[in-house]
Amino acid sequence: MQRILPETDLEKKLMSLGAPFIEENQVLDELFQVVGSDLEEGKELSPEVREQVMDEIGEYFFRLDMNYGPDIKLDCLAILEEFWGVADRETCQKTLENIRTQGHRTKFNVLRSALPSDGSIDAVSMEKFRQIFRFDLEEGQEMQMSDADYSKLALWVQRTNKYLKEPGILAWDASRYIHLVRLSFVAGHLSDVQAWSEILKLAPLIEGRFSNWMDFSQSFLIGRTFWSGSDDPRVKSICEKLLGHPASPWQFISWS
Repeated sequence: MQRILPETDLEKKLMSLGAPFIEENQVLDELFQVVGSDLEEGKELSPEVREQVMDEIGEYFFRLDMNYGPDIKLDCLAILEEFWGVADRETCQKTLENIRTQGHRTKFNVLRSALPSDGSIDAVSMEKFRQIFRFDLEEGQEMQMSDADYSKLALWVQRTNKYLKEPGILAWDASRYIHLVRLSFVAGHLSDVQAWSEILKLAPLIEGRFSNWMDFSQSFLIGRTFWSGSDDPRVKSICEKLLGHPASPWQFISWS
């Protein structure tokens, strides 16, 4: 029998990293209809009730199959191939390894290191920034960016120093890693045993890296903006909801 739900607190925490992708489907308000009576403001939950609430939260946020099961297998297969370049178990595990060892955070950190920390950007730094950014672009991609585009991007990257702590945009990589495991499980590229094994490989990269979910959320949002090239108010709203909603897994799982 397949194991769909986490068995340990660590597994629950790791699954919670992917919460922004789950809340894209606006499940928090639906979940609140189930558990809301136990979450009255100022009411302390007994251990038994807390466990029951966590079980319900798990049905929405912790499941490997995203609570959809095989009905979305074809959709997952298409998403994986089109957006991730994942077509089978081998390419799935290779992509997961790449996120663990490099991800988007590696290039972002190198770009940040190319810029002065005092807020200025001289011509030498700007050229170095441009070369780093173009290094792994496919042929022709760099032609889509003007000097003004590069300057705008460099200023934005430099400004993120005010908001990011040492982990940089690790949260973005960690969240999409969990999402990729879920998609790959539903698609049939990973068994449940393999999926949980891949998820646990993320633990050493994450443990002790964030003080709270606010730090994680900031890291996630900046990482997503770096990946997409623009802010997305909808995604920001999702993170804000996860931070404040009484039924959010981020309210029940601590980083300490």
